Amino acid sequence: MILVGPAGYPPGSKGGTNAIERTKELGLTALEVQFGRGINLSAERAMEMGSKAKDLGIALSIHAPYYINFNSKPETVEKSHDWLMRSLRIADIMDARIVVVHAASYMGSTSEQVTNRVIEAMRRVREQMELEDLHSIIGLETMGKLASWGTLQEIALVIDEVDGIEPVPDFGHIHARYGGNLRTSDDFQEVLDSVFQIHQGHLHCHFSCIEYTDKGERRHLLLETKEPDFALLAPLIRTISGDLTIISETPAPSEDAVRMVSMLV
Repeated sequence: MILVGPAGYPPGSKGGTNAIERTKELGLTALEVQFGRGINLSAERAMEMGSKAKDLGIALSIHAPYYINFNSKPETVEKSHDWLMRSLRIADIMDARIVVVHAASYMGSTSEQVTNRVIEAMRRVREQMELEDLHSIIGLETMGKLASWGTLQEIALVIDEVDGIEPVPDFGHIHARYGGNLRTSDDFQEVLDSVFQIHQGHLHCHFSCIEYTDKGERRHLLLETKEPDFALLAPLIRTISGDLTIISETPAPSEDAVRMVSMLV
């Protein structure tokens, strides 16, 4: 099954429950709730959203705050733990399958050093989740800026060490990080093959077109810019036998998610 939806509420939504209704009206099947700039959803509203999503067949996910960084000063690491735990608690209430995380920046540390700190942080979070009986998956997103931790290879090392972690390939970020490397169907297939080597089962991923520099990602672009071209990925997605959720993160996420659906038919 292929599920498609936007990052954030569709335009004109009046709160989270109505956003789920609007998502359904657009012919979409997924919605990623955005806590990127802050967690501002009560448990009561989260429960209402979860009930509405179940009724309408909309798969929910959550994006944790952007300012999480498990490779920083101790007080920031502690705050990052709290922000991620708060996101996971709300995910559990609304029955969101996965919480997507930007885990760290290098900040002068080596890849190995940061990876070890992310492993340590994820172990701590997973232990806390077990104590609180929380069931969502933690999704580590591939990152588009060269200064950000989060290559598929780094994420694979965390998955090897900690249960309950999945990769979240962001095709726009991968394209930007490697200087525009997704130009052919074979390029996209290579990424998919790499992902499935480290994770089998439901795949949660992001797509956006990207403007980039020699430092990687600069800003997200509309689907029509074809940088990279979703038309090259769509046929490959249709051949995947398992479940896949793809979240549109373009500047017009809902409109472009509808376009993605039309290209996947």
